[in-house]
Amino acid sequence: MLDKAKRTSTFLIIRGLLSLFFGVLVLGLPEGQVAAALIWVFGIYALVEGAFACVGALLSTDTFDDWVLLFLAGLLGIIIGIFALTQPGKAIFIIVLYIGVRALFTGVLEVALAIRLRKQVQGEWLMILSGIISIIFGLVLLRCPVEGVQLVVLLIGIYAIAIGAMQLVMAGQIHHWLRRIDEHKKALTGKTV
Repeated sequence: MLDKAKRTSTFLIIRGLLSLFFGVLVLGLPEGQVAAALIWVFGIYALVEGAFACVGALLSTDTFDDWVLLFLAGLLGIIIGIFALTQPGKAIFIIVLYIGVRALFTGVLEVALAIRLRKQVQGEWLMILSGIISIIFGLVLLRCPVEGVQLVVLLIGIYAIAIGAMQLVMAGQIHHWLRRIDEHKKALTGKTV
C-alpha cells in the first residue's frame, strides 16, 4: 500500500506540474491566436494527462475503489486529445464540453477520495476544495460553452493553475504522511532492538 501511495504522490506531482504549465501557457496566448493555439496545446495536454491518469488508475487498483472511473476519464482524455489534433475545426466546442464533463468527473472523484482519506491524511480539505472548484468549473462550462472563447480560455487557464497547485499540495500531504509512517516504523524498530 505504501508503494501505491508513493506512486500516487508521484503521479499527482506530474499531473499538477502539467496542469500548471498548461494554465500558464493558456493565459499567455496572444488574443488573435487563442482558439487555434488552445486546440493544439489542449490536444497535447489531453493526450499526456490522459495517459498519466490511465497509468495512475491502473497502479491504484488495490487502493482506490473508483480506479475504473479515473481510467475512463483518462481514456476519454486521450480520445479527445487525438480528436483535437486531427479535427481542429470541429474541436473547440467539443473541447469546452469535454473540459466541463472532465472537471465534473474529477471533482466528484477528488471529493470522494478526500472523504476516504480523511483519517489518514491531514489537509484533506484541500482536496475537497479542489473537487468543489472542479465541480463548479465544470457546471459553468457546460452551462455556457459558446459564450465567448476568451472567457472560456481565461477560466481554463485559471482552473488548470488552481487544480495543478491543489494536486501538488495533495502530493506533498501524501509525502508527509509517508514520512510520518517511516518515522513511526523506525521508532518502533528502535524500541524493540
